[in-house]
Amino acid sequence: MSLLFSATLLVGALLTFWFVLRKIRKAEVTIADSTFWFLFALSLVLMGVFREIPFFFANVFDIESPANFVFVYVIAVLVLREFYTTVEISQLRAKVRNLVQNEALIEASFRMDDASTVEHDVEEAR
Repeated sequence: MSLLFSATLLVGALLTFWFVLRKIRKAEVTIADSTFWFLFALSLVLMGVFREIPFFFANVFDIESPANFVFVYVIAVLVLREFYTTVEISQLRAKVRNLVQNEALIEASFRMDDASTVEHDVEEAR
């Protein structure tokens, strides 16, 4: 892994830190949701500063180049993140669907109550 690649990892991690902090300040992302990105950027910093880490794992997993290990690592982490995001979105969709259905049932019951009240008032007026 070249020094230029290590520098690129560090610059990418610092840009990630900056971008996430900017989104937190603008209240576009919660601190809890940004924890993943901070940890991800920290892992890139560690691999950029301690260049032995990618070499070690490249040897362990029998990957030809430490740079290839970094790419595999990034892809794997982002695919896992995408999977968990998909699960969370599915759960939120189910909650929204339930809320909409409950709201529709409540609205329908109010309409039925109003209709029966109007019928009752009409009958009393006769």
